[in-house]
Parts: sequence; structure tokens; C-alpha cells
Amino acid sequence: MLASPHRRVRPFACALAALALAGAALSGCSSEKDTSADGSPDATATQTPSPDPTEDAESSTPSSSAKEATSSEGTSDLDRVREVFSSVAPDSLLDQLDTCNPSGITDSFQCSGSEVGQFQFFKSSAKAASTTQLLTELRSSRVVEDTGSRVVGWSTLGTTAVITVVDNDKGLVMQQMVSSDQEEPETRIKELGLSDKAGQHSSESSEPSSTTTTSRKN
Repeated sequence: MLASPHRRVRPFACALAALALAGAALSGCSSEKDTSADGSPDATATQTPSPDPTEDAESSTPSSSAKEATSSEGTSDLDRVREVFSSVAPDSLLDQLDTCNPSGITDSFQCSGSEVGQFQFFKSSAKAASTTQLLTELRSSRVVEDTGSRVVGWSTLGTTAVITVVDNDKGLVMQQMVSSDQEEPETRIKELGLSDKAGQHSSESSEPSSTTTTSRKN
């Protein structure tokens, strides 16, 4: 029988490790031979001064200015998110964010809060347009609010739901991933205050049934 890929990789890795150890052993042996051939080091040689422990401690300890720069950078990102993305996230949500950092894409941030979880913010007209198309055209998506310029809803992939708010006029997108097994996306939208229309679909669907029941009694 042919050996499985895992069984092949493991001996190969062991062989590399063995070669590395063998190389270290050879270099150690050669250095010992050189020392024995040349003789013992000269006792009168000038000794290298030992490093000052105070200097090592100072170099290993980050300066207070570096800490302040890092702190101010995080604060500026959070302030920028609050200023730029106020149309896709209410103040009640933005006030609960603790940190915001650039996510690696231009004009995008990843923010988190201990009470509200993690969110992603994007400033891109192309992203806003494509996200709106996904929300309004995919069967796996649901729209809670759609005014043309502002779209609120979610898309599902398995048991993961991506709650999304889009401002097409400003090219802004905010998203949060939640587990649909643990919480209904529409309920989450209402809790976060993302749309006043969240939860109205169920109440509207129950009204015709009550009207029908009344007409039957008459």
C-alpha cells in the first residue's frame, strides 16, 4: 500500500530536523578542534566590558511617547468612525465601541465593543452598490428597510447571517456577522437600533388573520 501524504510529510520534517541538528553538531566539533589546535586563549587578552544593566533596562522599556502615540492613533480612528459613519450606525451604537483599527483596505475599519461585538465599516461607493445589489436580489437575503439611498437587511450563508446597513448617497457600509442559530437577525437589527421598521413584518402579517376571524364571526 502507498503511504498516506501525512505519513510522508512527517518523516520528511523529521529528516530536516535531523539534518539541522547534525549541522549544529558538526559546527560544534570543528570549533572544538580549532580551539585545541590553537591552544588555550591568552589569559592576558583584554576582556570585553560587560553591558550596563541600566542601559539594557532603558532600551527594553518602551518610551512613554511611543505609548501615547499608539493610544492617540487608536482614539483618532475611533473618532473618525464616529464622524464618518454616523449615517449607517446610530449614536447609541457608536458610543459603545471601544476600539477601531484599519482593516487593511482603504477607508475601512474594524471596530469592537464589549457589549455590542465586532463591526466592519467601509467607505466605498462600489462596495455600497454591490452590497445593495446582494441584499435586494439574492434569495438568501432579507431587506428590512429600503429607501433607495438607505438599505438595511441581512444575508445568510449557512448558519451565519451578515447584518448590513448601506448608505448609497455617501458610499458607506456597516456589517456585523451573527449566528442565526442563536439570535434572529431582524431581532438583532432592532436591538442595535439600525432600523425603526425592524419587527414590523411579523405584526403586519398577523393583522389579516385577526380581520378574517372577525368577519367570520359576523
